[in-house]
Amino acid sequence: MWTRTSLRSLGRKVCKSCRVLAVFPAGVCLAVLAWMTCIPGEAGAQSRRTGWYVSGGIGLSGGIAMNQAGWNRDTYCYPDSCREPGLSQDIPGVYISGYRWEYELSQSIGNALEVAVGRMFGPLRLEISAAQRKNNLDQQFLDASHLDGRPNVNLPDVPVASDFASSVGGLTARGVFLNAYYDLVRTPGRIIPYLGGGLGIASFEISDVLYFVHYRGTSDPPEDLSFYNSRQETDMTGAVLAGNLYAGADYSLNARTLLGLKFTWSMADDFSCADVYRYHPVHREDPDFTSHTDFTGPQQWSAMLVVKYRIL
Repeated sequence: MWTRTSLRSLGRKVCKSCRVLAVFPAGVCLAVLAWMTCIPGEAGAQSRRTGWYVSGGIGLSGGIAMNQAGWNRDTYCYPDSCREPGLSQDIPGVYISGYRWEYELSQSIGNALEVAVGRMFGPLRLEISAAQRKNNLDQQFLDASHLDGRPNVNLPDVPVASDFASSVGGLTARGVFLNAYYDLVRTPGRIIPYLGGGLGIASFEISDVLYFVHYRGTSDPPEDLSFYNSRQETDMTGAVLAGNLYAGADYSLNARTLLGLKFTWSMADDFSCADVYRYHPVHREDPDFTSHTDFTGPQQWSAMLVVKYRIL
């Protein structure tokens, strides 16, 4: 049964995929428009630029905030939310189908690397590239509730205390792309501006994902509540379709070597992960109990210093 929420979620994923798929054609269209507006004399000069080349780039990267939404099917009622902790289905009038939570992940400024091999066909270039971006993440809590949408309830005046932590380390993005570029009209001083687009597969790793909650009784003598403790330590990964838009300019140092600046805007599809807990109350019923996490597709930028060298 499709719900309004599930339809909205499906719509967002379809739209995201459409935007990613549109990146490469958009880059090609920009290249075609640039070709149509080239000055004939300059186009003739650029058409003599043919042959293979290799390139490498290094620079800075960043991105917009991502959303981290997780859920599990934990049916336990906990000491600070139920006066009779235990399995919810065993407590009259209480039923819990699971829990959900949501965080925002902000990306800090990080580093970007890229290597590529390509071929020039006059002003047109085709290229295969491998790129990597690394950025630290800052996690901010947004919301938590039951899986069916009911809010969590913390009971007041219960002799229970808890230690809680949730954090993530960084985001590492690695991808392989097929790119198309078009060199625009030459400007005086050996400067060659260009536009382009690329499509490929990117893998993303959210490293050092940590979650734990430990309960302890505060009565005298204190009640042992360690059974309800849980902990998860993992790296979350996913591989999805990704697309890039490029803009830059090269400076011809000599007949074989070019030095330039390259700006990239990257978009990727959403990805999901399923990960086990180090320990959890549900392990008594299910030793392989897992959580599920959905991440919105990273949108990132990079600015790199790039060197190209003609090899043939």
